[in-house]
Amino acid sequence: MAPIRESTYFPPLDKCLGGRHQLFSWKTTYTGLTQLENVPPDDSLERHLTDSQTIDLLKTSLLPSSPPTSHSQSTFQTKTSAINVVPSAQGRYNVKEIQDDTLWLSTKAAVDEVTALRIVILEWQTRPASQLKWSSSPDDTPAFGGSVNSSRFQPALSASRSKQWLSSLSNGINSTKPLYNEEARRRQLFTIYLEELRYKLETCNYLISLAVSITHNDQPVYSPASSFIPPWVQDIGRDILQSWNVDGIFRVTDKNVLTSGVDILRSRIRKLEEGCGWFTDNDSQEPMEVIWCESQILEMKAVLDIMLLTLTTLDRLSRADVVFSWFRLMSDYGFFEVFEPPLRACYNTHELELQSLCSLVSLAVLRIPYALKAFEPTPDTVDPSGKHMDENAYMRSMDTCNELTEVLVRAASECLQVASPAVLAWSVILKTLRDRSFGIRTGREDRAFVRANGRLENADDPENENPERTSVRDSGSLLRRGSSAGSDTAQQLTVLEHLMERISSVAIDDDLIAYLAKAAVDGSHVLEIVATLSVSCGTPFGSDREIQLDLRRRCILMDLVQAVLGLIDYQPDLVAATLAVLRGNDDSRSLLRRPREVREIEPADIFLSQNNCMTKIFDVARSRFPFELLPFLRLCRALSVSYANQQEGLPTLWPRLLTTDCLTCVLPVSFTAYQLEPDDEESSILSLTSDLGLADNEHTLGSRQHKRLKQSDSPASAQDFSLRRIPRGTMGRVLSETKPLVVLWRHDFCPLAYMGLLLTSASSIEPAFGVSPQGSSLPLEAIGEIIDLLSVVLLTAVKGASAPNASMSAFDAAQNILDTASEGLAQGQDIVSVVFDIFEKELSRQPKTIEQASLCILIRCTQFAEALLHVMPDRVWPFLGRSTLLGIKDNDSQLSAVLASTEMAIGRYGFLLACLELFVSLVNDAVAHALPRKSPSKGVTRFTTSRLPSTGVSQVVTKKVLLSFQRIMLDVYESFPTWKFVQAEQRFEISARLSSLFNMLLTSCFGIEDHLQADRKLNGSLMPAAEQIVKVFLSSSCAESTLAYLTSAIREGVGVVLTMEPQHTVYGTQQTTAVLKLATTLLRLNTLLGFGRSSLEETMLKHVSLLAQCYTSHPMFRRPTIELLGVLVLNADMTDGQPPSLLGHMGEDAASHFLDVLATIDEPLCDRSLSVSIWGLLSAVVSKRQQWFAISVLTGEAPRRLIKQKTSETKNHDHQDSILKVALDKLSNIGKLHAQTAAAMLEFVALAADSWPWILAICERHPYFLKAITEHVSQMETVSNTTQNRSSQPGMEYLKLQVSSYITEILALYTHYARQSNKTSYAKELLPNLSFITTSAVLPPEYNASLHSNLRKNFEGKYGNCQLAAFKRTNLEPPSFGESFYYDLRVASQMLTSDPSWIGRDQGGFVAELARANINLSVVEARISLFQSWKILAVELSKTLRNDIEYQGVMAEVAIDCLKANAQTTLPQVIFERLAQSRADLAFTLLQSLIEAQSPRPEVKSILSTAWDAMRAHGTDLSAVLECDRAPYCRTLLKIICLSLQAHTSSRPFNRSTSRASTQVDNPQQQSLAANATLTIALEILKKVVAHGFRSLTTLFHESSYRALPNDFALLSAILRNILRIPGLESHTTTLLSTFADAQTSRYASTLLSWSDQLATNRDPIYGELSVNFLLEMSSVPALAETLAVEGILNHISNTNLIKHLRTGTGMGPFDQPARLYIIWVRGILPLLLNLLHAVGASMAAEISNALNQFRGQLARASATFTYYGKVPVVTSDSEPNSAGYITTSMVSEAQTLAVITRLLDTYRDAGSSAGVVSSEITVIGWDRSRVKEDVETWLQTRGALRERIVPIGEREEEWLKTRPAGGEYGASKAINKLEEKVVEDLELLMALLGGREE
Repeated sequence: MAPIRESTYFPPLDKCLGGRHQLFSWKTTYTGLTQLENVPPDDSLERHLTDSQTIDLLKTSLLPSSPPTSHSQSTFQTKTSAINVVPSAQGRYNVKEIQDDTLWLSTKAAVDEVTALRIVILEWQTRPASQLKWSSSPDDTPAFGGSVNSSRFQPALSASRSKQWLSSLSNGINSTKPLYNEEARRRQLFTIYLEELRYKLETCNYLISLAVSITHNDQPVYSPASSFIPPWVQDIGRDILQSWNVDGIFRVTDKNVLTSGVDILRSRIRKLEEGCGWFTDNDSQEPMEVIWCESQILEMKAVLDIMLLTLTTLDRLSRADVVFSWFRLMSDYGFFEVFEPPLRACYNTHELELQSLCSLVSLAVLRIPYALKAFEPTPDTVDPSGKHMDENAYMRSMDTCNELTEVLVRAASECLQVASPAVLAWSVILKTLRDRSFGIRTGREDRAFVRANGRLENADDPENENPERTSVRDSGSLLRRGSSAGSDTAQQLTVLEHLMERISSVAIDDDLIAYLAKAAVDGSHVLEIVATLSVSCGTPFGSDREIQLDLRRRCILMDLVQAVLGLIDYQPDLVAATLAVLRGNDDSRSLLRRPREVREIEPADIFLSQNNCMTKIFDVARSRFPFELLPFLRLCRALSVSYANQQEGLPTLWPRLLTTDCLTCVLPVSFTAYQLEPDDEESSILSLTSDLGLADNEHTLGSRQHKRLKQSDSPASAQDFSLRRIPRGTMGRVLSETKPLVVLWRHDFCPLAYMGLLLTSASSIEPAFGVSPQGSSLPLEAIGEIIDLLSVVLLTAVKGASAPNASMSAFDAAQNILDTASEGLAQGQDIVSVVFDIFEKELSRQPKTIEQASLCILIRCTQFAEALLHVMPDRVWPFLGRSTLLGIKDNDSQLSAVLASTEMAIGRYGFLLACLELFVSLVNDAVAHALPRKSPSKGVTRFTTSRLPSTGVSQVVTKKVLLSFQRIMLDVYESFPTWKFVQAEQRFEISARLSSLFNMLLTSCFGIEDHLQADRKLNGSLMPAAEQIVKVFLSSSCAESTLAYLTSAIREGVGVVLTMEPQHTVYGTQQTTAVLKLATTLLRLNTLLGFGRSSLEETMLKHVSLLAQCYTSHPMFRRPTIELLGVLVLNADMTDGQPPSLLGHMGEDAASHFLDVLATIDEPLCDRSLSVSIWGLLSAVVSKRQQWFAISVLTGEAPRRLIKQKTSETKNHDHQDSILKVALDKLSNIGKLHAQTAAAMLEFVALAADSWPWILAICERHPYFLKAITEHVSQMETVSNTTQNRSSQPGMEYLKLQVSSYITEILALYTHYARQSNKTSYAKELLPNLSFITTSAVLPPEYNASLHSNLRKNFEGKYGNCQLAAFKRTNLEPPSFGESFYYDLRVASQMLTSDPSWIGRDQGGFVAELARANINLSVVEARISLFQSWKILAVELSKTLRNDIEYQGVMAEVAIDCLKANAQTTLPQVIFERLAQSRADLAFTLLQSLIEAQSPRPEVKSILSTAWDAMRAHGTDLSAVLECDRAPYCRTLLKIICLSLQAHTSSRPFNRSTSRASTQVDNPQQQSLAANATLTIALEILKKVVAHGFRSLTTLFHESSYRALPNDFALLSAILRNILRIPGLESHTTTLLSTFADAQTSRYASTLLSWSDQLATNRDPIYGELSVNFLLEMSSVPALAETLAVEGILNHISNTNLIKHLRTGTGMGPFDQPARLYIIWVRGILPLLLNLLHAVGASMAAEISNALNQFRGQLARASATFTYYGKVPVVTSDSEPNSAGYITTSMVSEAQTLAVITRLLDTYRDAGSSAGVVSSEITVIGWDRSRVKEDVETWLQTRGALRERIVPIGEREEEWLKTRPAGGEYGASKAINKLEEKVVEDLELLMALLGGREE
């Protein structure tokens, strides 16, 4: 048979086992789909899901698994054959073991072998993660005990812990790691198999939920269209739905989704009843049975959810057999209410949700809206046959309807609550059908009777057919209706009548419809069930999909509520059920957190659009107001979330809150001012004969309240007359005739204003609200509901104002709402102050009592303050500043009191959570309005033209409020882990929100602005609160319990995600993710603030194995865990000693598993952000002294194993499983990688190679890596500034440059490695591939000066109290290239979003400009990084290819480009200083190589002009440039000028044939012009740099000796020397003379010499040497030497203290101290005397001889320098050698100079008058020539003795001593080293001079 086609779902085994492909599990697939919004898009998940095999499996997910067949067996054998799977030499996998496990799983699960094989491979790939999940370390034992840090909540900490479901997880998490034998392996296979089945169904469910829209009565309720959902996801979902034959639900076709779902449910139930039976071992059987049972139940839940979702997409009735099969299943198992599986305890966990789904599916299958339309009359026909329905609709099947009736009757008789909604729905449907049937029969009988009497002319007119529509309210009316049916049997019955007769035949004593209705309502309490189903739909942490699930279920329940309105009168249970359907599990806290785009129509929108709902529920409740307060208040609150089609942003219900035409109240017993209407027979209609004050309604208000209302009646409140009085003549109807009368009055008034009036009266009551003398009261619940209504209306206005079509701002809408609610209040009062008064009064009494309604008022008031904060923060901040909630004035916080005395006692924390939400909103408000509050007067006009209430808040108040809140929340954070919790979810929520809040505070305060002065910071009001966090977590006195909780929360999150409960996973992941991020931020902040090693860091290091477990537990944990580990590595490297080892804390086994898991990087999901974080961690590991960790990463083996391998024969660092090899393999296809991922991987390789040089050998052995990255960089195209600015994707440029930078660095490291390995050919081969680098690296960075200057100008013009630099990021978070690289865009958006200019029109505001600036700076930084890498590579290549004529041209061009870029830069000073020095360094290094190689390239000479341009651009005044911070750059330029001048001193011909291009100048005239240009530049340099520069240096040195360095003087001397050697300069002698004369250079040089003895450091007269050397260089020009002689330079020199010291004593030799004096003598004084004598001639001879004889000691020592003593003198450690017996090059040079001088003086003396001198005036020099000659001859004759006495002086001579001579050892010179050769040559020259020869 043909093999199965290869696919990404299950590729060949060699790829899976070789690590080249990670299989997608269905769990991973499902997780990837749920994270589409948070994870950057990648095509890996798309490739997996769009694979044909994957889609086929999804389409058949509701079908049984395929059993083993001969075909599957053949395919299995082929896949696992030796030809396809090579056995692992390292034992990484065992093919035989894989085959055995596959056959075992195939047999046990009855699945085909290929499916089983994939699961086995999946288990093998995930085995390290599985072992790591359940492994433990001794350091990871739970450290959190009962001890808690002292806090204000200490008294309640002894309360018993909550009995949480989490407690059962500790044993599993901390259990020891099981041996991974066959039994353990197969248990894991069993678990994975069950997970695969379940998550395949979940994936199907998720895909189709994203592909379909929910409709309700043909109205869209939910649309999945969202920016984060790729189109291919919806396409897959639609494809699955189409394959599931959804149309078959109402047509006779093959199997469809519902019938298949029923079959799966039956199958899973049978499996539950039969048990697992896979394992026989008693130890394994019981836990496996539990997993088996739970998996079957979860699969059933997934199937039910799929069925429910599918049903909500239909627009017609289901077919008969679908309904039949479903209700038969429900009948067989009692709607799962009486179902008893073997493991009842396991079933109990999921029982409620399973029953809820069954109840909802039963309702959805009935399709209530469409069933009620069955047999409905149309305008053209009565249609009693139901022809408009589908032929196979279940309503047309009598058998199905009869069976359905029997099932529901049995359920009703047993009072099954799960079935009660369906029972009630069916009774409504039957009642409707029976009414129609009765109407049809009655009409037919009437027409027959008329015909019989001849009274009907057109008896068949359909218009005369008027089926009676009645609303039967009780069982009696239902019974009478039923008895009137079936009176005419003479005529043919319709289908509907036959159907009703068949249904009526069900054996029951009572009327069927009445029985079903009463059984559901009275027996099963169906309305309570509806309320329960509604509340259980949602979750406080609702995601988009959970919101969709909530909507889907509540829309089904809304259908039921609408249907029963004709059957059930208005009653409390109906109102409660309606409210539950409208609100679900929603509260005001989640209203703003819900994104608007995820829902198009709320259930409230549906309710408001249905007339029967509004008429029969809302209008009735409104008419009973205020007699019945709560129903109306709660309905208003539930409906106020709707703001559809309201351009003003106000709720849809707003008109009904503004006015109503009726009210109900109780008439006081004493009130008699009314009369009965005479026409009213029942005496129920009244009319007032005088005004009725509403304050007199004692049943509604207490005595104090109506007294307050009476007192407020005044002319000023006449406009509020309708709120306080019912006018005379108002008509009313008596609802209750018992005293006191309850009357419904027709009176127009504003309900919202009346609610405000009620709150006013309530706020005046003490100590309890609204208690009257008669005992009646305004309910506390009503107070809370009114305040809650105000909160929701405000929040809805805020949401509505953010809609695109809103015409009213949030502030204006809120002001309108609050003004309306305040209309009935007295002058000076408004509704806000009333609510705050209630809040304060309730706070004052709350700690004394524990009353839920009173606590609810506190919660509602807190939520009102939060809602008001969004629109009027100036009302909230001052209130909190004076409120007892925080107790700022008296330091007595009522929040702490209520928490300790009430909430901790009952274990519920609604008030704490409300205060926490308020605190979060306060922090957000403080950030959002930080700028306008710093300068209120400017903020109002600059931010917007309308009033900004946020600007009226004092920063002093905000600081105090936030600090007080922060202290309380820190106390909570330190102590709440030991509290008892009735709801474990609240504990998770408190932890998650506090951790996230602390993290936000820290990042907002320390993430921007480097300084820590709170008064200067933009977020200065947050700084005290943030400092409190730092004090608690980073101080040396940090409580152990606080740190222990952090690790406990992480451990708890690991345990939660190991459960099978998705709702628990949501809570745990949010808590753990928040804690991980907080710990990471705290550790980074610890480094930023310069603190030492913290207790937090030590705690995290101890629990690093827990972090490793956390990484593998859930995808949401991976990135924050990796970032935390990365911070631990970086911080550990900052210690002085050996840093702690992460692997050492982790344990050997856990470390091994963690490395195996880490090696998969981000596969199979390919999360780019995670991948970058992982490679960042690995980069830190290999470069930050984590030796063991690094070795494991680079070799794939633990260090201990590597040590053991040293004794073995095979040693190979390049282990195939190493993460390094993973990186090299992936980078071998670098073109397929995203640039961001590639850059992170290249950084890892570069740092590894830099820190571990042997890595380069691995890179070299890799067959593709070096070639791939070299070709990649060679194929890049250079993007110029102009091109980049026009690019549509500017962000790609910095990524490309970043990748190039790392590649260049790697190539540089490998070039160095190749050079050391004598592989010089690599550099030559690399050179042609560097065109992009050589061109791009030296380009000036694309700094957009106009963008940045205009942005800064416009920004600071708009926000005058804020500078743009304030948003500069700190090092709290590692910078990453992109839109938030330099300026923190997130913090800036938080602070400036309230300003319209920030977003701008068409997204063109400041936020876009700031993003562009960040991208531009990213490109600049990437360009600089590329240059730095190229600098390393260029220098390395220059060492190998310096003699290569081609590369010499490259080096010259690079040097020129660097200098040009520096000369023409437009970069800011900060960037230029950083880059200019690097460019200059590179140019100098390359030029130095060119000079050393004596390059003949003409480009080398061109460097001089470019270097001088750069110097002129920088400044030529040395005194100025050396005083600033750019002095190093100036010195580098001087060095470059010096070297470039040297290139003009000598040259050799350039061979044109050795170069591809040449700029050689052939024309002599052009050569002359070039030479003249060079001389012009040289003379300019001589004037500005040398002459004036020496003068400036001397002056600067005298003023600030530390600014003018000795090297500066030496550099000027070298420049002077090179200039003087340029050919053709002799023709510019006049210019030279004038230049030095103007600068008085010789005077400053002699002056410096005169200071040199005083400036000597450690007796080292370095400045004396420098000044003499400079004079020596000047004297090399005869004209200048003459000038020096005329100026009396010898006299100046002789009179200096330094020279006087040299003249005294017996003389200074090369070994005497200070040694520099001898150097001054040999290299300075003697050559200077010789130059003067040579330049001036005989006239100078006498002066020279006299000056020289003054150095008698020196001359005497020089005469005896070469005297032979017969043996080598011994030099001891405590003595210094003298010159006796030793010979140095300087001694030989001294003798040579003296020989020349004495010879010249002898010549002039002998010439006498013929030379124009007096011979007697030329004294004989006291140097014994003959003695020196004899000694030298002796040394040359005894070469062996000479060799022993040659001593090197300086590093260069030390190098000569180690270097062989040019002719080889014992060659022509008979020398054994270059130093000896040099000395011998000099001695021979000396002999020639002493002998008088011309040589």
